[in-house]
Amino acid sequence: MVLAPSVAQLPTYRIWGATVVRDELFLLAVLLVLWATLGRWMYNDATARDNDWAWQWGFGTPLTVIAGLDVMLLVVVIYLLLRNSE
Repeated sequence: MVLAPSVAQLPTYRIWGATVVRDELFLLAVLLVLWATLGRWMYNDATARDNDWAWQWGFGTPLTVIAGLDVMLLVVVIYLLLRNSE
């Protein structure tokens, strides 16, 4: 990563031709951890409840972040409402 000067004098990095502020990198890292943890949790929960659609919930829900973080969180709420109660 090459340090590039910024107009606002914030520490920025040049990654694959894009200029990124350090805070954006931190936010991206947090979202990636949320994304991976959420998918793993949904898969484990659906498997523990003998759900036939466990891998679809675990793999598909994190993919909805492409449509937006709010859509992904909406799918999590839908899953919580539709899962089998023990």
